[in-house]
Amino acid sequence: MGTESIDEKYISGSSDDLTNVNPELLKGLDVTIGIAAGHANDDVMSPKEAQRIRRKLDWHLLPLLFFIYTLQNVDKGTIAASSILGLIKDNHLTTNEFNNLNSAFFIGYLIFQLPQNWALQRFPAGKWIACNLFLWSLFLGLMATCHNYGGLFTLRFLLGASEGCMITGIMTITSMFYTRTEIGERLGWIFQCNGVGVIVSGFLSFGVFHADPKKHPNQWQWLMITTSLITFVCFILFVLFFPDNPAKARFLTEDEKLKVVKRIQINQMGIETKQFKKKQFIEALTDVKCWLFALAAAIAVLQNGLSVQYALIIKSYGFTTLQTTLLNIPSGAVQIIGITSCGYMLRKFPNSRAWLSIFWWLPSLAGAFVQLFLPFSNRNGHLIAIYIINLGAAPCFVMMMSWVTSTNAGHTKKLTAHAMFLVGYALGQILCTQFWKKKYQPRDIVPWTITVVTYCVDIFLVLVIRYVLVTENKRRDALQAEAEASGKSLDEFNDLGYLDTVDATGKAVRVKVERGLMDVTDRENLAFRYVL
Repeated sequence: MGTESIDEKYISGSSDDLTNVNPELLKGLDVTIGIAAGHANDDVMSPKEAQRIRRKLDWHLLPLLFFIYTLQNVDKGTIAASSILGLIKDNHLTTNEFNNLNSAFFIGYLIFQLPQNWALQRFPAGKWIACNLFLWSLFLGLMATCHNYGGLFTLRFLLGASEGCMITGIMTITSMFYTRTEIGERLGWIFQCNGVGVIVSGFLSFGVFHADPKKHPNQWQWLMITTSLITFVCFILFVLFFPDNPAKARFLTEDEKLKVVKRIQINQMGIETKQFKKKQFIEALTDVKCWLFALAAAIAVLQNGLSVQYALIIKSYGFTTLQTTLLNIPSGAVQIIGITSCGYMLRKFPNSRAWLSIFWWLPSLAGAFVQLFLPFSNRNGHLIAIYIINLGAAPCFVMMMSWVTSTNAGHTKKLTAHAMFLVGYALGQILCTQFWKKKYQPRDIVPWTITVVTYCVDIFLVLVIRYVLVTENKRRDALQAEAEASGKSLDEFNDLGYLDTVDATGKAVRVKVERGLMDVTDRENLAFRYVL
């Protein structure tokens, strides 16, 4: 479209709006483009006003996100907690069958990862998460009726399938409302609830332990029923209060919606697009950093067999069942401390995700070495080592998730990158319990050796990812410097772009919008710089 046919008043910024633009020509752009268009030249928001908007978002979004992630950890951990409450005995499970129940969850999670991510783009995100919450509570409640391995395996598979949208949903929603630095910090706050879930699970286990094991429902069945009912309450709250995106957030005024969109334009990632774009899907599959993140996720959670085996491991140190129900509670508190401190350091040093990940992996590595070399008779030392491992592992994974979210732009590409990351996560989770064999007990030398090796591999992968991103940032800086020196156009390096279209009368118009709202990918947008 030639510039001579374009209505120049749109270029000037005096009438930049999409009121009369043909809606068919806006398909594939960001859902908030109608809010943001025409305000590209508005004054920059004051820090005080930006803080007010951020605080309002926090109060309306974070409590529900905290609730859902606490429940996710409690619910998928019911198998681990139930292992000492009669589940294994009542369902006649062997050690391998018990380990397979964790794998069943993540097989369902893996198989449904891509369909769940497709649905998150196709349907309203908040409502889709709520729908899966209902299924999640239903499958969990039905587990209380099981009396054999087959029934438990099937329901664990379905539970994993229904939870497959949760982490991607949380990562996607935070990127809709927050800046890239805030994403890392808030994902940290949300995933602190991993530790809260461990604490809640410990107290729930302690409570149901006092139920009469000779009466029906049994102790482990009470645990399933209780967590199912709590999850149903979360479903109701999500239906009533959780928004699909900033444009649909009922707790925001129209002016505040604009400010939310303007506040995060620095991300260069856009907010949400409902059209699936094959080109962006292929770009994610051919992007080396997406594969590196997926591999790092798979390796990182190979140590996660501990989260399934913890009750059996702690009890093997010589503690009673009642003591074991309480002794993992400090693991949750330590996770909260680790994630909180890591998130605080990210706020102080916002471009240091790689170095923070490596630093927080070191305590976990030390704890795994203690498990290998400390005499087994020192049960208190081994218990403390369990806590030390939890200090580092959780914040490192959180940092990695925020890194994936912050380094991919284009809505389809971002969801695909999330899916790849979580496919790696699911593969690691499927395998993580399979080397905790009965023949290695009680010392578990082989599992702990594998844990040490995986920590070292992940540290190496973090360094590789950082090198790839630094190299690309330098390449873009060099291209921009070359363009400036030669007097070439710098439009492709600017945050603002132009949408050439026609209005409802057929008249050619050019609308100025933030480049991120045009749903371009990080590879297409040379103004994008990767956080490190």
